[in-house]
Amino acid sequence: MNSGILKKKISKTLIISFFIPFIFSLLMFTGFLDTWESKVSDAFYSQSNPSDLIKIVAIDDRSLQELGQWPLDRERFATVINNLNQSMIIGIDVSFFESSDNDSLLAKALMENDVVLAMEYTEFTHIDGELYGKNLLKPTATLGNAGEDFWTGYVNLYTDSDGVTRSFTPYISGVEDHNHFSRVIVNQITGDTSYLEDNIMLINYFSEPGGYEYISFTDVYNKVVDPSYFAGKIVLIGATAPNLHDDVIVPISEKAMPGVEVNANLVQSILTRDFLNKQDNLTSIAIIFLFSLITGLLLFRFRILIVTIFLAALFVSYIFISIYIFDNFGIIMNMLYPLISTILVFFSIVVVYYRTEEKSRKWITSVFGKYVSPLVINNLIKNPDSLVLGGEKRNITIFFSDIRGFTSISEKLTPEELVHLLNEYLTEMTSIIINSQGLVDKYMGDAIMAFWGAPLDQPDHAELACESSLQMIKKLNELKKKWEKENIPAFDIGIGLNSGDAVVGNMGSSSRFDYTAMGDNVNIASRMEGLNKVYGTNIIMTDKTYKTVKEKYVSRKLDYVKVKGKRKPILIHELIQEKDGTSKDLQDFITAYETGLGLYIEKKWDKAIDSFKKAHKIMKDKASDLFINRCKEFMKNPPPKDWDGVWEMKTK
Repeated sequence: MNSGILKKKISKTLIISFFIPFIFSLLMFTGFLDTWESKVSDAFYSQSNPSDLIKIVAIDDRSLQELGQWPLDRERFATVINNLNQSMIIGIDVSFFESSDNDSLLAKALMENDVVLAMEYTEFTHIDGELYGKNLLKPTATLGNAGEDFWTGYVNLYTDSDGVTRSFTPYISGVEDHNHFSRVIVNQITGDTSYLEDNIMLINYFSEPGGYEYISFTDVYNKVVDPSYFAGKIVLIGATAPNLHDDVIVPISEKAMPGVEVNANLVQSILTRDFLNKQDNLTSIAIIFLFSLITGLLLFRFRILIVTIFLAALFVSYIFISIYIFDNFGIIMNMLYPLISTILVFFSIVVVYYRTEEKSRKWITSVFGKYVSPLVINNLIKNPDSLVLGGEKRNITIFFSDIRGFTSISEKLTPEELVHLLNEYLTEMTSIIINSQGLVDKYMGDAIMAFWGAPLDQPDHAELACESSLQMIKKLNELKKKWEKENIPAFDIGIGLNSGDAVVGNMGSSSRFDYTAMGDNVNIASRMEGLNKVYGTNIIMTDKTYKTVKEKYVSRKLDYVKVKGKRKPILIHELIQEKDGTSKDLQDFITAYETGLGLYIEKKWDKAIDSFKKAHKIMKDKASDLFINRCKEFMKNPPPKDWDGVWEMKTK
């Protein structure tokens, strides 16, 4: 017997140790954690040595004050270029996309010096999986011919979803194929940058903002700085004045970096071939599996405390090794996938081990029996043949309830006070269920599962469940007042209702079984209970239950959702009260909310927001706030064309 248990334990350990890293390896290819992975890798960046060969001529606040408001006259740029004629090359990260006064002066200066001007792609698409630039802004033709009188390169950078600029593309094909601004500059110096890849590359930041030497544009213009100072230098001209907003967030600093300095980092990186690279997928997957397998085998062999200490040491070591590899080889190691996978393997195996031991304890305690509902006892007395395993399909209404914030409440009470509070609450709720002919299936800590419609036939089972639910909320409010006088913390509850077919009967082993309900509709009822936390409601029912009780009870259409683990969308409703005595405010509130929901489905975001605000003004409502935020988000990031208004819940 011990041998069998041992084999099952090692089998479960190995299955978990391989299954979870397998899933995480697949997720890695989908980019599931890429944003967070990037945030973690940002911590690796540290200052190194910005090249003294690169100088930045900054169009700063002082330049604008002394030389005129933006955009500066083209004559200013012509004079500065001529004053920089001893430099190796000049890169101007400024838009000259439209003709202006004194273009002829600037054109002459460009022709007489080695200058790279900026271009910008304004729209992108993907063709055959490759980035394609659709629209391109180029220097005005009044400045001369690109490739003859001056050189050009696009200045677009790649900004991640979290707003941080970490990468660029050295080459883009599109309406016109071009190299990046920084690559063109290095090409003019060395004549060869063929070693660059054409796909997205990471930017190696050599210093925080301000690491390169800045010389004010006005000082160059007025020759405050001797032109010989720039002899043999790479000079980049760009805007640094805050009001010009030509800056980006970079991983090396919380302070924004001017775009011209980003290009300085790129020029140095390309010139010195000092690039950053992400860890390859093969070694990433190998580490994920290695860490997970080590965790599983350690848990199988040693106590949890020892394994926890070992894993903590492993994680710290891995972090330091990753930093060393970054500093010495420029490789950004994959951090989150191996660490999170290992943690999940750890907790999954611990839970499986706990459940296995818990089953053994339950088998021992089952010998002493447990409380059985009188309703089930009476049914068994009448039908002794039902004392066998198995069940039957019945149309029932399933009920789930759960206390909100039970953990925080438990921390404020002694164990004796907590037991007394919980027993008082469960006693009152159980009485309501039994008095309305319901069956209390089980208690799950502070949660209750019950159903109506079995074992006795109850054609009005949905109405009975709704009536019981409303009575519970009423009774809870009475208990709150009582607890307040006794200085006992109060709480709210969430209730979920669903009607439909389920398998009901005696489930278990031949020596120990429970009368219970099972099936998809039971799981859906459980999900309904959890949704109360999302919408700030007390009772949520599915459309199946609503259609049965809509003539008797007041409710509002709440949302269309896909609950976790289910493919089909569900229309959900909030159960509010019986129809007798409905106030005008409540009617107006429901009308405003449901109007907003309809407009939301039609993608009329502004009008939907107005309706939800109207509803919220009548009654403070978390659900209205929720939809207002959704509408605002969809206004920024519209849903797909085939969006059907269904909201997918990611959690239970």
